[in-house]
Parts: sequence; structure tokens; C-alpha cells
Amino acid sequence: MFHLTIGVRSLRIAKLSYLKAVGVRLLAGIPVFLLVTFSATALSSLMPGSAAQLILGENATQAQIDALNSRYGYDLPVWERYLGWLGRLLQGDLGQTMFSQQSVAKLLVDRAAVTFEIALLAMFVSLLIGVPLAMYTASRPGGIVDTVLRAVSSVMLSIPTFVIVVLLGFVFAIVLRWLPATGWVTFGEDPIGNLYYVALPVMCLSVHQAAYFYRVSRSEFVAILQEDYVLVARAKGLPTRYILMRHVLRPASPQVLTVMGLSMTYLLGGSFIVESYFAVPGIGWTVLNAVSSHDLPVMQAILSLTVVIFVVIFILVDLGYALIDPRVDVS
Repeated sequence: MFHLTIGVRSLRIAKLSYLKAVGVRLLAGIPVFLLVTFSATALSSLMPGSAAQLILGENATQAQIDALNSRYGYDLPVWERYLGWLGRLLQGDLGQTMFSQQSVAKLLVDRAAVTFEIALLAMFVSLLIGVPLAMYTASRPGGIVDTVLRAVSSVMLSIPTFVIVVLLGFVFAIVLRWLPATGWVTFGEDPIGNLYYVALPVMCLSVHQAAYFYRVSRSEFVAILQEDYVLVARAKGLPTRYILMRHVLRPASPQVLTVMGLSMTYLLGGSFIVESYFAVPGIGWTVLNAVSSHDLPVMQAILSLTVVIFVVIFILVDLGYALIDPRVDVS
């Protein structure tokens, strides 16, 4: 009974420690959020000439310009416009798009679902390819497979994302005609069709990240395999697979988790290229359309969402360290 009480108390302390860590990191992210969103609000004031003139074009009348300035508050000081936007944000109102008059909040929810599906699938595929190959070659360093994979991964890392997108799009969509070059179907509408359309964007993003996971994981696995406790396990005659899964994978997990956090930010950034090239209606495609049409409410909302996503990713990575190794202090 005494040990059970101690265990329950320890769980409560750990839970409070995690909640405190989350709260501290959220508070630390608030100044970054305010700075970025204020800068986004000030974009209209930094533009040459009138924001309304830039949006409506050179042929707009003065009455049209004044009406747009009044509607979106471009005739107000930047700080007053920002406070108004911040107040509406706290009420869940991100405004409407300038041309289609669609709710910006609903637009972002729909577009973010597409981008996150591509990014998470690309992350899964990259891990599924990179980490097992790294474990295999780390246990056989200097072999033919190890040499070939290190050379291939170096080449894959040196090729820019936009080049990979063009090459894979040309091969699989135009030459082989195995996958569609453009278009999108949601998972709710057609699960099989969704996988058909998502395959090529995920493939393009996974090429670089699989090589990245492989290089970092292999280096970590090779270092851990030289540790004394691993050498003792080998001397006892334990199978290599058992040693890798039991004594190597977990100590390497913090490094892999760090790479996952960095990789997620890369995948979200890479979605701009992939979505624009394959006409996938995600966040990246929406940003490009908003920039080309000078849709400032959408641009401001996406910048705000990006800050929140990055803060959440780094919080999850920090908490993941503590879950993998309870000795890590997350406070």
C-alpha cells in the first residue's frame, strides 16, 4: 500500500512537471507570436504607396480605394489595426478573404488538413526508410551496402527540393503516367483516390528527409555500438538484432526525436514547393495565391498559424525527451 501511494504521488508530480513545462514554453512563445503577427499587420504600411491601391490595381477609383481602406482599417494607425485584429483573434474571428469573402478560419482549417496529411505521411515514410537502413549499416560499417547507401544519401541531400519535385513529377506523372501530376481528393471523399493523389507529393518530400534520417541515425547508432555495455552484450553472444533493438535504439531516440522536430519544420516549408507544383490545395498553395492577389488577411492568418505550429512542435520535442528518458528535466 505504501509503495502504491508513493507511485501515485510520483505520477502526480511528473504530471505537474509536464504541465509546468508546457506553460513555461507557451509563455516564452507569446512574445514571438506578438512580434510576428504585428509585423504581418504592418505589411500594408510598409508597401510602397497605398495597400488598397496595390490590391485594387491602377485603374481603381478613389472611392473604391477609400471604401477598401475603411473596410479593412488600412486608414487607421498600425497599432490600432493590430489591436483590433488581436481582439477579433481572441474571439476566434480571423476575418474574411478579400475576394471570395470566405471565412479565413475555415479556409485555414481545410488547407492545414491537406498540408499536415502530406507532411505526416512524408515523415512516416522517411522514418520507415531511413532508420532501419541506418541500423542495418551501422551494424556492418564499411561494407558494400554501407558504402553505397552513404554515397546515395549524400547525393540525395545535395539535390534541392524543387529539382526533386521536377524530376519525380516528370518521371512518374508524364513519362510513366503512374501518378497524377495535379489535383487532390480528400480522404473523406475517396480514401483510395486520396492515397493516389498524395503519393507523388509525399515521395518528393521523403527523398531528402529519408537521406537525412539515415545519415544522422547511422552516426548515432555507430557511436552507441562502441559503448562498453554494447560490447559486453556482444561478448555474451546476444543476437545483433536484439542488441540493436534493446540496447541501441532507445539511447539513440533523443537524437532521432530532435531530427523529427527539425524535419517537420522542413516538411512544412517544403510543402510550399510541392503544393504549388502539383496544385495541391494546402497551406503553401494558399500562401502563394494570397501573395499574388495581395490578400493580406490570409497572409496574416497563415503567418500566425505558422508561429503556433513551430512553438507546438518544439514543445512536443522537449516533452518527448522526458518521456524517453525520465532523467531529463523538462522544467
